[in-house]
Amino acid sequence: MRILHTIPGRNWGGMEHRVLEQLRWLVGHGQAVWLGTPGDGESYRRAAAAGLPVVAMDFDRPWRVSTVRMLRKFVRDNQVEVIDAHVTRDAKTALTCLDLCAVVRSRHVNQPLKPSIIRRLQWRLGADHIITVAECTRRDLVHIGLIDERRSTSIGGWADERFFELPDPVATRARLRAELGLPDDAFVLVCVGMIRPDKGQDHLLDALALLAERGHQPHLVVVGSATSECADYEARLRRMAAGRRVLFTGYRDDVSELMQMGDAVVIPSLTEAQPRVAVQAFATGKPVVASCVGGVPEIVIDGETGWLVPPADPERLAAALERLLTDPATCARVAAGARRMAEKAMRFDHRMEETLAIYRTAMDRAKARAFPPYLKRHP
Repeated sequence: MRILHTIPGRNWGGMEHRVLEQLRWLVGHGQAVWLGTPGDGESYRRAAAAGLPVVAMDFDRPWRVSTVRMLRKFVRDNQVEVIDAHVTRDAKTALTCLDLCAVVRSRHVNQPLKPSIIRRLQWRLGADHIITVAECTRRDLVHIGLIDERRSTSIGGWADERFFELPDPVATRARLRAELGLPDDAFVLVCVGMIRPDKGQDHLLDALALLAERGHQPHLVVVGSATSECADYEARLRRMAAGRRVLFTGYRDDVSELMQMGDAVVIPSLTEAQPRVAVQAFATGKPVVASCVGGVPEIVIDGETGWLVPPADPERLAAALERLLTDPATCARVAAGARRMAEKAMRFDHRMEETLAIYRTAMDRAKARAFPPYLKRHP
């Protein structure tokens, strides 16, 4: 299969990380694949550094004639069979290639969309299949009439084998605690995600203050970085954390090891589709406390695979964290249940086989639809 993934933005976040993992898997499994993304963006830099096939493509003006010509030429020259467009701008340009290949549109966020006539036409006619990362997102898009239920599928998060098969976890825990200056016997919470207001790290810090009033002093490791637009928010977090047991690591590639170093994972987001961080925590066997938003309840089942709390509610978050600190037996039971769920359905190979099946379905539809006519014929 010949697949082009497109990312129009220049920043780095969970969506971009997910796409590069897909590229790496596809290359390793013998597929012809490319990433089209701005040459001055972080996705381009990271893909190139990883030796992945990446092409500089600018989608800043998706309807511009030169943008359309650029994409159509690449599709023709490389006999692309499927475009998987991951944001709005690239999806707009991709729909101009419907006569050349199948187009899949992926949606990674759970923010509501207004169903205008133009938007409805772009979603319904501009793609052969829609992939969402959470079932609640798919249901919402179907409900407002943007997508066809029969041509849409949700594919949730995954954890690669680094999270399932951790070499020498005892040594890893000791090494990282020494590196980060954390006591061997401390209870350590890990929070992974970009530093920005919708990730809710400020509410987590408020919850830690409440825990301190009750005599609990866990350590918190905040893993992630802020874009320039969120620099003020990060500065406020650091002021809030001053004098507390809080460590900011910045962006790290060793999330699997950092989770193994910690005792629990916290996801205090105000909005999410389906957080991969939760799946990764499941795979490492760590208990999870998460906000009950978006697609989180689809995998974090309260009292079975984790604990759910209302978003932006430090009091309820503190109560859930206090349970982690005081009821280790229940935490171990819940973490084991989450691990079983991850082993059954959340391995990377399983998710990618689902994705390839959707690409095949989209290709079949592209060849069968009457308009726009599918002119390109692949051997």
